[in-house]
Amino acid sequence: VDDSFQAWECHADWWQKEFTDGVDAEYEEQILPLAVDLLAGCRRVVDIGSGEGQVARRLAACGEEVVGAEPADGQIGEAARRGGGPTWVRAAAAHLPFHGNSFDGAVACLVFEHITEVDEAIYEVARVLRPGGRFALFLNHPLLQTPNSGWIDDQILDPPE
Repeated sequence: VDDSFQAWECHADWWQKEFTDGVDAEYEEQILPLAVDLLAGCRRVVDIGSGEGQVARRLAACGEEVVGAEPADGQIGEAARRGGGPTWVRAAAAHLPFHGNSFDGAVACLVFEHITEVDEAIYEVARVLRPGGRFALFLNHPLLQTPNSGWIDDQILDPPE
């Protein structure tokens, strides 16, 4: 992982405060259960761009073996501190340090909209998934927000620097 991820390091505290357990009701009530449902039955899952580990912890609580892949040391440190079962690896989505056919499932939750090497990242997901594996991809876009959810206003008024 190179210095291009320095911005993520600088803002790890913000992400840990604003996008974590119990902060976003829509995330907790809609996205997390959907991720669990889509990856049910996958014995080994990689959480790409795992951040502080919210998705990985939820999947691990369901019995999956989960590896969180995250480029920011600050996020990995917080994820490890919170525990919950997953293991953590410092890695960018476009350069996953796993053998091919290593996982039954992969999840990237609100990550790909921040990736510049999208083609490479998609290739890596396909490479590490076993044949028939599942990829749960969640994207964030203002058009996907429910009316008056506050997400757009929050970002306009208090964006990360």
